[in-house]
Amino acid sequence: MQLAKFNDDPLYSESLEYWYEKWNSISNKVKNGDIGIDVINIHMVLIDIINEYELNKFESDNNRKVYLHLIEKFIKEQHMKLYKDELLILKTYLEKKNGQAAYVLSKELSEIFSKESFAQILFNELLILLKKKLFSKEDRVKISSLTKDIIIDLVTSGRDVTDVKKLCDEIFKTYQLLDKNIFILFKYVPSELSEREAKEYIDNLSLEDRLNIFKKNLVLKKINYTFIFPVWGMHSNLKNENETLFGFSIYNPLRSRKLEKVEWANELFPLPQNSDGLEDYQSRCNVIININAVSSSNAKKQAEEKYLFFLNLANLKFSSKHKEIFWDGQYFGKETNIENSGFGTLIGSDIDEKILRRNLSKSHPIILNEDKYKTMESYSNVITKLEKRKMFIEVNSIVNVIELMSKSIWETEENKLLNYWICLESLANISKNSNETKFTFIKETVSNIYFLWERFIPIHFLFLLTRRYTQNTLKSDSSINIPIEFIKDVGIYESYSEDSKVSLKTFDKRKHELLLYTSKVSFLDEIEDTLAFYRDNKKALLRLKNKRDEVKLTIDYIYKTRNQIVHNGYVSKKLIPYLVKFAEAYANSLLQRVIDVYIEGEFNLQNYFTKEQYEGLLLEKKLSNKDFYEIGLDK
Repeated sequence: MQLAKFNDDPLYSESLEYWYEKWNSISNKVKNGDIGIDVINIHMVLIDIINEYELNKFESDNNRKVYLHLIEKFIKEQHMKLYKDELLILKTYLEKKNGQAAYVLSKELSEIFSKESFAQILFNELLILLKKKLFSKEDRVKISSLTKDIIIDLVTSGRDVTDVKKLCDEIFKTYQLLDKNIFILFKYVPSELSEREAKEYIDNLSLEDRLNIFKKNLVLKKINYTFIFPVWGMHSNLKNENETLFGFSIYNPLRSRKLEKVEWANELFPLPQNSDGLEDYQSRCNVIININAVSSSNAKKQAEEKYLFFLNLANLKFSSKHKEIFWDGQYFGKETNIENSGFGTLIGSDIDEKILRRNLSKSHPIILNEDKYKTMESYSNVITKLEKRKMFIEVNSIVNVIELMSKSIWETEENKLLNYWICLESLANISKNSNETKFTFIKETVSNIYFLWERFIPIHFLFLLTRRYTQNTLKSDSSINIPIEFIKDVGIYESYSEDSKVSLKTFDKRKHELLLYTSKVSFLDEIEDTLAFYRDNKKALLRLKNKRDEVKLTIDYIYKTRNQIVHNGYVSKKLIPYLVKFAEAYANSLLQRVIDVYIEGEFNLQNYFTKEQYEGLLLEKKLSNKDFYEIGLDK
């Protein structure tokens, strides 16, 4: 138990431990981009409606339907009950295609919501569950759902997800005693207290006190930050360094200082001593940028975005084949009005990411074994078969998709999203029926692929979770005791190999035994949910349909974002990282499906995907019938 040190506190409970665990796991999920379309909240939808009207006057009826669907979802949420009437009116405007009225109301609501702390409202609901120590399965679902909504609200309001994750860790920290020294770990101690007083203050804090501090920290407080970046490849010779460009100043640190004397050395940004051909190792051109943000990491992102735009423009206008204006990663930042608050990176690098990546690849190459060779061979065989059949459009499409997806690995997030959509359209072009649009084919086909796959996802996820709980780093968890015999028999040890292909049939047959091997509530929930999925067709069908709807909505947003980038320049940069991973997955899924179809000897993709749509419809019918329908791995 992570919070066992507080077990004498009256508020300590399994519910609190569960919430702590969920805060960390959901934060990681958001950080890794796995949260997907769930990241869309009321803030984002209102901004989208505003921009949709200002830029396109609601030309896209599909986008209008997407917003309508999301507004209907938000109306049902408990923390939106105060604004239910306003949202119902907005829903009516969207239904009646009254774009101007929807736009005006969205602007009004966006302004109101910007001053509202939904994270605190959600936490109040959560606090009721924690104080009552409610811990039924239904309560755990509520705790998880509220935690996710709080994290998403914080992230979409401007907080960096790393800072959000730290909120929960930091609130439960105390101090360390080493010999006679006291090291204070709890960061919310009043600054005027001595170490002894701080220790006493922490000792007297109850869990309720800590949670109240946590609640206060959910309110976004903006702070002024100052950042300085070196501009390598440029020597500033400006006479007036007080003028601003894009809202920031450019200056030569050897001629003037922007920091206090004790910090001045930070403005010089020394280069590594092996930088050839330089008479000295000091910056001759800096930019100084002031940012108002909710955290240092968020401020750093905003400052870096402004700085890189300056570099892009400078390179566009003044660089040449043998001259580049660049950044080596160094920067200095501080809270504008706080002394000794500096942070940053003052060690530069002459090696860019591409060179570093290639050096690592040389020293640690990927092993081309038989399994990897067979994977490549299957693609080779498909290309050869298509060429023999003179299906050159199909060959070119597949080759172009592979090339574009490969290049996209190292692209920016925006370029990745654009490229993955191009790949989806290229594959749709050779797969769709003549009376279908590429967008309709992509939306219906990919969502159907994931609808069909979802019947196997619970058992795959449970296997991966079981494997995780058998790793050495988690063996200290006394609530999980999985026998070695079980681990060996179901193929967990075998799965550790990089290219392993483990059949899950044995694990599927023995999955119910896991209930005997753990008392960890979150693990038990996953086991019970998996067993229920395969025993209850209604639950299975609901999950499959939710997955199909989720994929369709995600595709709608990917396509909308693609159009925004291409046609009008506006794009929600907060949203793109959460869409890119799914755009890549959808493109990969469709490419692999096309390759698999050709490997099986079917060369009419139109017929195949028509049959696959039929499979989806048939599965839905079977799961809707009164008679039980088996969907496990034995099926």
